[in-house]
Amino acid sequence: MIELTEKEQRFLKRVHKVTHFPWTNKVKAVDSNGKAMRLSRAMFERLRDDGILIRSSSHVTSNTYKPINAPVTPEVEEVLSDI
Repeated sequence: MIELTEKEQRFLKRVHKVTHFPWTNKVKAVDSNGKAMRLSRAMFERLRDDGILIRSSSHVTSNTYKPINAPVTPEVEEVLSDI
């Protein structure tokens, strides 16, 4: 069962896309208005490994991830329904 912290829930409500640069291992997140958001590498890896962030596109130097549309658990469904 996936349990999200309050911080992760707030992040998922706002995030539009996350870009990961594997060569430098940097992570950049933006909301739908293009405003930068804070995201730690550990939180990114946890959300990606739990299947909440899925890769939407891939380029030579970066991978772009978006939050899933279909909920994984009731808790994730509750967070995503507020979007």
